[in-house]
Amino acid sequence: MYQASIDRQQDRPSAFVLLLPLLFVLSGTMIRFLAFRYAQPDADWTNYFGAMCRWDCSWYVSMAQRGYDTFPVPGRVNAGNWAFFPFYPMLVGLIGKLIPLPTIVLASLLSIITAYAAVVVAWPLLGRNIRAYTLYAAFILSGPLSMYFTTFFTEVMFVLLTTLTFVHLSRGNYLGAAGFTALLSATRIVGVFASLSIGVQALLDWRRDTGSWKGWLGGLLAQPRLVLAIFISPLGLFVYVAFLHYWMGDGLAFSHVQRAWGRQISNPGMYLWTGLTSWSTTPGQLLTNSQILALSAVVGLFLTGVLAWRRQWSAAAFALLAIVIPLAAGLASMMRFMAAMAPLTITAATLVARWRWLFVVSLIGLLAGAWFSTLAWFGGNVALV
Repeated sequence: MYQASIDRQQDRPSAFVLLLPLLFVLSGTMIRFLAFRYAQPDADWTNYFGAMCRWDCSWYVSMAQRGYDTFPVPGRVNAGNWAFFPFYPMLVGLIGKLIPLPTIVLASLLSIITAYAAVVVAWPLLGRNIRAYTLYAAFILSGPLSMYFTTFFTEVMFVLLTTLTFVHLSRGNYLGAAGFTALLSATRIVGVFASLSIGVQALLDWRRDTGSWKGWLGGLLAQPRLVLAIFISPLGLFVYVAFLHYWMGDGLAFSHVQRAWGRQISNPGMYLWTGLTSWSTTPGQLLTNSQILALSAVVGLFLTGVLAWRRQWSAAAFALLAIVIPLAAGLASMMRFMAAMAPLTITAATLVARWRWLFVVSLIGLLAGAWFSTLAWFGGNVALV
C-alpha cells in the first residue's frame, strides 16, 4: 500500500509537465492558423475554426445541434448519422446549452482542452521520460495530424479515454478502467475492445500474484470488482444499440449504414495488399493515397508488435483488434484511426526518444510537417479523411 502511494505521487505531473503542452498548444494553433491564412487569403480570419471543420466534422456539428436522424439525409450520400457514436457530440451539445458560442468554436476549444488533458494524463504511460513526453505532446497538439485533435472529431476524446483506461489498468484499478471503457465504447465502436484489455490485464495480474495459472478462472470470478468491471465496460455500446433500436428500429444501424460509404466487409489482408500495390501513374507522385493509408496500417501493426515484444499484452490485444476490425471494411480513414491509437503513438514516442539526435530531428519534423499537412487538409487530400 505504501509503495502504491509512492507510485501515485510520482505519477502526479510536475509544473513542467503541466506547462510544456501549453507551449505546443500555442505553436500548433499558430502553425495551423498561418496555414489557413496562406491557403485562404481572402477568408475572414474569424472563420478559422469553421474552415478547419472538414470531412466528418460537419456530421458532428449537426449531431451536436440536432441529435440523430430518423432517416438518411439528402445530399449526404444517402447516409444517416447513426454511423457516428454519441458521447462526444452529445457532450458538446450539452455544454452548448450552457455556453452561447457557435458549435464549431465551442467544439474546437473543447477539443484543444481535451487534447491537452490527454497529453498530461499520458505522463506515467510514457515512463516519465521527458523526451518521450515532449514528442508526444508535439504530436498531439502541434504535429502533422494535430487537426484531428483540435477541431470537432471524436478522435481527441478517444485518445483521452483510452489513455485513462490504461493508466487505471496499470494501477490495477479495474473499475476505474471499466468506467472509462464504457465511455470509450460510446465514442467509437472499437472502444469496446478495451473490455478485452481489462480481462487480459486481470489474467496477467493473477499470474504475477500467484505465480501460476492454476485456478485462474475461479480466482478471477471470485473478484466481485473485476466481474462488475467486465459488465460495466461495454455499457456505452449497449446503450447506443438500445437507443438506435428505440429511435429507428435498428439497433445495428451504425453498422448497416456503412453501405452508404461503399464499405464492404472482406479480408483485411487483401485490402492491405491492394493498397500497398496501388502504384501511382501520375508523374512525380511518390505515393498514392491508398499506399499512404495502407502504410499507416502497417506502421500500426509494427507498433502493436513492439507492444507484444514489451509484453504489454493488454494494450497489444486492444491495438490489434482496433486495427484489424476497421481494416476489414477497407482503408478509409486508416491514418486518422492510427493517429488516435494512444498505445501506438505513446510507444512510438518512447522508441524515438531513446536517441537524442533522433529526438531533435523528429521534433523539428513534427512541427514542420504540421504546416504541410494543414495545407493538404485545406486542399482536400483524401488520405487525411
